[in-house]
Parts: sequence; C-alpha cells; structure tokens
Amino acid sequence: MKVYAPNEQYTGTSASVSFCNGVGETNDPRLLNWFRIHGYEVEGLPEPEETVEDEMEPQEENPEVPEENVEKEPDKETKRGKAGNQKAGE
Repeated sequence: MKVYAPNEQYTGTSASVSFCNGVGETNDPRLLNWFRIHGYEVEGLPEPEETVEDEMEPQEENPEVPEENVEKEPDKETKRGKAGNQKAGE
C-alpha cells in the first residue's frame, strides 16, 4: 500500500520504509497503522471505526490504591559531607 508523508518533498527512510518525494510503500499492517497514527495518509486503509466502548466513560487501567494501603517511602535527607562542599580540583 502507498503511504504519503505529510511533507510531499520528503525523501528518506521513516520506520524502515523508503520514501521518495513523499511517497513510500509497505504491506506491513503494523507500519501502516503507525503511519496513520502519525499523520501520514495511507492509501486504501480504512479509518478505524468508533466502538461503543469509545462512547462510554473511560475506565482506569490502574486505579489508585487507597492511601491507607500505600506504603510511604520515608523522607530522604540529603547529606552533604566534605566532598559535597568541595569544589572541583580541591
């Protein structure tokens, strides 16, 4: 499938695909999706359809643990010894 770069004059390699004057080609579905997500136009790749889940409230993947169950890290004090007060070369 053809992939069109946002910069029509781009010649080089992006995501392992060679482009000449803004046009590259690949059949790798992962790369095609990557290009679409990053603003490239992909010829013949349908836009993802919105699902019912997209319309629902997002669910947290990692809900916060209640504070009573969280182990708190003790406050760390910074210690400055002789080396901390010395300047370079002393």
